[in-house]
Amino acid sequence: MNGLNHPLVIWSACWLWLSSFFSIIWSLFLFYCLSDILTKTGMDLMNAFVLLSGLVMLPSNVHILCSIARGKRIDHNGKVVCCPLWLSIISIIIVNIVGLILCIHQISTCHIKTFQAISDGMRNYRRGPRNKHFIDNLQWFLDCCGLNSYKDWFSLDWFDKVRDYEWDSTSNKRNANIKEKTVSDSVPLSCCKSGSCIPNYLIELGTHSINTKGCGEIAYNTEIVIIYINLLLFVSIVLTEILFFVLVMDKRRTCSDKSPRNYDIMQVMPMKNNLNVTSSSIIDFNSDGSTNSELNDVEN
Repeated sequence: MNGLNHPLVIWSACWLWLSSFFSIIWSLFLFYCLSDILTKTGMDLMNAFVLLSGLVMLPSNVHILCSIARGKRIDHNGKVVCCPLWLSIISIIIVNIVGLILCIHQISTCHIKTFQAISDGMRNYRRGPRNKHFIDNLQWFLDCCGLNSYKDWFSLDWFDKVRDYEWDSTSNKRNANIKEKTVSDSVPLSCCKSGSCIPNYLIELGTHSINTKGCGEIAYNTEIVIIYINLLLFVSIVLTEILFFVLVMDKRRTCSDKSPRNYDIMQVMPMKNNLNVTSSSIIDFNSDGSTNSELNDVEN
């Protein structure tokens, strides 16, 4: 353990180092797997601040850990790339506070944005490859179908009659006894489970080969978990950085306040008149402040 730095400083530095790597890996994973839903619901900005937080922390963490490894006391004025350490810590705190505010905002608006994004994507499914790509990836990844259930597709003119199906389901009389007005009784292929699938004639053939749960609640629950993970990450980084900053500044003040002390030899080593000594000479301090050196014989 480095005696020049407080133990909490060392543990804080290790935690911040791990947090920076986790922030980078976590944000890149979300961008890779859920880039469409993050963009549609506005969570991409929050995730960008997670990545920014990890990148901003790396230089200062390297500087701090190198100082600890070399047995040096961490100096708040030490240069980190192009700025002092204290400024780097403040920048990290500001970035994470902004990310914390974005998380709180997303919690209050996540449900509405998620359902609205999925609903718009389903209505515009056949009008552009971007919406089709978004819905298909969402349904494949979350094993879901539709907004609230697979039946949401029945009321939408989502398919290309020439490319997807050669028959017009609106003229089919099989739905005559169904109270709910439907356009088709089929779903996109992205609703299929693994293996063989029958996405057509679902009213007659059944839904055993497709996912029947809606994507709205599943996507919302997934996003809420992501938001709370980011929220916990931002809060832990802010509190740890504040603790680290306070400890480093306190250590600086403690060391700077130390001043040389003058010790009175008479208080450290009081001498008595009748003290027997084994040395050949002593220095006798008189009451007037003068000293006399006397040579004494050692008694056998």
